[in-house]
Amino acid sequence: MRKYIGKRLLQLIPIILGITLLSFTLMQTAAGDAVDALYDNASGGVSEEIKAEKRQELGLDQPFIIQYTSWLGGVITGNMGVSYISNKPVFETFISKLPATIFLTLTSIILTVLISIPFGILAAVRHNRFTDYLIRFLSFIGNSLPGFFVSLLLIYFLALRLKLFPVMGTGGLKSIVLPTLTLAIAMSSKYTRQVRTTVLDELNKPYVLGARARGVREPVVLYASVLKSSMLTIITLLALSIGSLLGGTAIIESIFMWDGVGKLAVDSIMMRDYPMIQAYVIWMALIYVLVNLITDLLYHYLDPRIRLEQEL
Repeated sequence: MRKYIGKRLLQLIPIILGITLLSFTLMQTAAGDAVDALYDNASGGVSEEIKAEKRQELGLDQPFIIQYTSWLGGVITGNMGVSYISNKPVFETFISKLPATIFLTLTSIILTVLISIPFGILAAVRHNRFTDYLIRFLSFIGNSLPGFFVSLLLIYFLALRLKLFPVMGTGGLKSIVLPTLTLAIAMSSKYTRQVRTTVLDELNKPYVLGARARGVREPVVLYASVLKSSMLTIITLLALSIGSLLGGTAIIESIFMWDGVGKLAVDSIMMRDYPMIQAYVIWMALIYVLVNLITDLLYHYLDPRIRLEQEL
């Protein structure tokens, strides 16, 4: 297992380097000059001499390869430069936004699991009955509605009409409810159908029919065998969601003014704050790479067939 983990970690190095090079190249070739954007955002109307001094100060007058190696060296040591807009260190600013996004991710994942797994199993067990049709219908509706529309409905009914929760902000536990519900409704609607399909497929396999024929109680068959066999699919779905959520759900965070990395990314893109955008790209890459690694390790642990294939 240690050998496998070490091998996978070594494979991540060229991937991470490739992503940093690609993101840096894209930022360099993006339309518009960062210094022009900086002074346009501030007050505008500064001389070309001042802009040239600023480019020299930021190292933007250096050749591409020098800028990249200097920036990469800074990233490795935790120095990702200074924000063009706020003049604050990028790394510290980014880290300060992470707790809000991690909190939103955890609450959304927990609520999604609490909804999608029980309802997915229930729909599979009640296959082609009223309960199954009802769950599938609700899943279809939830899956069809865009996230921003669901958020507007929740704001209107729960915040403005019933005044149960604040409309926006990150203060207090009540403020997490509406963005969590918005994300969980969308994910649960999709995952409930996936869980139902996976469980239904397992229920029709010979080992389940054999267990039932031997008189094994239905709850034991369902939770000890079927659910365990369905875990690989469920883990894959959750891993994809965690990666997406930790990257910050930009639209939802912006609607609810949730002060996480998603809102920070949107603000940075609008202000052409390139150092902050690069930090966001690296963060997204790291999250997806690490989540995939953890998922593979869980596969390795849960499924002996995968473990055997990797050892051959």
